[in-house]
Amino acid sequence: MSANRTSDRAETLGPAPSDPEAPARWALSLGRLSVRRPRATILGAILLVALAAPGLLRLELRTDGHALVPAGDPVILEDAELRERFGLRDPIVILVESRHADGIFNPETLARVQAITDAVSALETIGPTQVTSLATEARDKVFPGTLDFRPYLNPLPETPEQLEELRGDLDAADILYGTLVARDGRATSILVGVPAATGEAGRLGLYRQIRDLVAPFEGGTDRILVVGAPVAEALLGIHILEDLVVLLPLSLLVISLVIWSGCRRLWGVVLALTEVGACLVFTFGVMGWLGFPVYLTTAVLPVILTTIGLADEIHIFWHFQRALDRCRESGSSIPAVEETLSALGRPVVLSSLTTSLAFLSFLASPIAPVWSFGLFAALGTMFCMVWSLTVIPASLAHLPQSLVRLPSSGGGVRGRWLLPVGAVLARHRSGVMVAVVGATLAFAAGLPRLVVQDSWIDGFAPESAFRRATVVANEHLHGTHTLWAQLSFDPPVERIPETYRRQGPLLDPELIEAIGRVERAIAARPDVGGVLGPHAHLTTVSYLWQGRREELRAIPENPDRLERVVTRFEQGRGIHRRREVLDDALASTVIAVFLEEANFRDTADLLRFITDLVARELEPWRPTLDFGGDVAVSQAMIPAIVKTQVVSLALAICGAFLVVWGLGRSLPMALLAVAPTACAVVWVLGAMGWLGIPLGVATSMFCAITLGIGVDYAIHLLGGFRRARLTGRSEPALHALREAGPAILFDALAIAAGFGLLLFSQVPANARLGLLVAAALFASCCLTLLGLGALLIRPAADRGRATLAPGEVA
Repeated sequence: MSANRTSDRAETLGPAPSDPEAPARWALSLGRLSVRRPRATILGAILLVALAAPGLLRLELRTDGHALVPAGDPVILEDAELRERFGLRDPIVILVESRHADGIFNPETLARVQAITDAVSALETIGPTQVTSLATEARDKVFPGTLDFRPYLNPLPETPEQLEELRGDLDAADILYGTLVARDGRATSILVGVPAATGEAGRLGLYRQIRDLVAPFEGGTDRILVVGAPVAEALLGIHILEDLVVLLPLSLLVISLVIWSGCRRLWGVVLALTEVGACLVFTFGVMGWLGFPVYLTTAVLPVILTTIGLADEIHIFWHFQRALDRCRESGSSIPAVEETLSALGRPVVLSSLTTSLAFLSFLASPIAPVWSFGLFAALGTMFCMVWSLTVIPASLAHLPQSLVRLPSSGGGVRGRWLLPVGAVLARHRSGVMVAVVGATLAFAAGLPRLVVQDSWIDGFAPESAFRRATVVANEHLHGTHTLWAQLSFDPPVERIPETYRRQGPLLDPELIEAIGRVERAIAARPDVGGVLGPHAHLTTVSYLWQGRREELRAIPENPDRLERVVTRFEQGRGIHRRREVLDDALASTVIAVFLEEANFRDTADLLRFITDLVARELEPWRPTLDFGGDVAVSQAMIPAIVKTQVVSLALAICGAFLVVWGLGRSLPMALLAVAPTACAVVWVLGAMGWLGIPLGVATSMFCAITLGIGVDYAIHLLGGFRRARLTGRSEPALHALREAGPAILFDALAIAAGFGLLLFSQVPANARLGLLVAAALFASCCLTLLGLGALLIRPAADRGRATLAPGEVA
């Protein structure tokens, strides 16, 4: 017994010059220095956190879709150019739904529409030209004695005759149905264009301003809802922050329970929570000082850092209490701390570096929110590593013995419950390995079934108020998602019409008729709510301003008459409305496609359909097609992020392998360290394929996160295995399972539970991310303890042979 203790103690004193642990020797030196100078260490840590803390006041929130697409992406550039050319903005939709017997065609409801329109138009950040409603749109009637066209609500209809006249005028125009008025007359909308320069705080502030502005008007038979893409982006950020208020305390509670179950002492919980608080303040403080906003991706960092930041402490506290039993005679905690540092310094450094490199693999992404997530997740992980090697040892070494010591042999019995597991692995080693390989192949068969699918509306739970309001708006209107298809034409010079006032390809009646065929073909698709393009606008203007003769609801047959229709468009609805459809050069136009639900696969099919349709119908005019709007941006965002996650996964695997190989100087160890978690990722991806769970913005991020965290389990098991071999243990694998297995299991359960708390998130994407990470980490833990454990156990035929000499490397 004493010989074994002497051998164990000799190992903990530090690596020999030829020991492959030499690259991590600085960790032991740093820890010993902290033990000798605890006050300076703790004060230095406090000062560092205090310097970072003021950066928290500089943090801003940004959750718009444009932030999730590379700045140089062609879709972003096309969208910006389209918005600039046509003066288009993402609209906030104020929906007025009436339960009146006559729908909106009653004086009270229409008076509300007029009042709300006036109030919103008065907002300094909006302006009257960016508010569209029945109170702003002109009909084909003028004020008496003038040539000024009257809006639909001027004068405000009050009598049955005036209300019937309004209904008739809307029927005549027709194109307002689905955009400003529900076809059944039960609802009407007020569209508020949000300035492109409005930042995240500005959008959130504008939404709240509009919400508060319209609230007093709700009542009687009318219900008012505020929806639209800008509202979705603003509310998503609010929901994530609201989540943190609930999830962060819950994750701290989970960590506290796990730490308590591992060390059974209050000091462990206090030290753990102190580290979490310091890590969060430091990481987000640095983020604020450097001017990085809080994106959708980085908003979940508090929960992530809370869970993974204490992974090392679980192992340190576990080993420390066992070392206390072995160093009981010393009467001091310092020998136990030194032994813990000697045994775990290298695994702590390795596991922290592999986790950080997995997060840093996101730097390969051109998307700012993605690489920002990776950068600050890695920064937080490295902060926790340094804290674990300095503040934690300094604190443990100088805690009173009465606080840290468990009853006699209290730490020695823990972990023995894994011995039966080791015995089973020893007896059924081949069967376990065959089962692991078979399961991996079965899951891998599901990989070809994986599909990419996502949508903005999936960011909100079905029962959320915004999701329900959006469903109501979609029932009344064409849809709250807009896809803009910009068509530019460059026909031969001889095919460009010219009148005495204008010239341009869009004065060609044949071209407008061809565009009309495109509009009708798109509108006929079941996934499209409605379409508004130049053909629909110009035929309506031609009909209204030529005496409402049905035979004139058509495109004129020659350029001169078509040019007069364009002029009537400007006179009746305003130049700014014409510019939203036709540019000044009459060489480009926009078709607005309205969608109730915009998801990746259906929208991709729609884009291909429009592209082929344009090429087929408009080829003689040499068209150029560009897409813009919130749908187009989301369509570019989803594959961009999923693609970067695949690259990040490959980089994370390579990074973990190279770190373990470089510091461990053992190719087999590096391969064994990466294998369990790589298999776990295959298991989860394959299960997603078999179960029909798609890869999306959030779900694709679990791969690199899992790899970076899950590799830690194999590193700690292999570290225990290696120490056991170097000290001549007869069954090093069983010894490693007993020594490191419980801490690995507690570590996995704590982190999986922390991510599992995301299931309570209001944001379904975050809930799916939490579920996948938790499942993958649990699978990684099982594959490490069972699969890798079985692989490390020597076959029965080899038992009894001599163990490795102390100089050999596992």
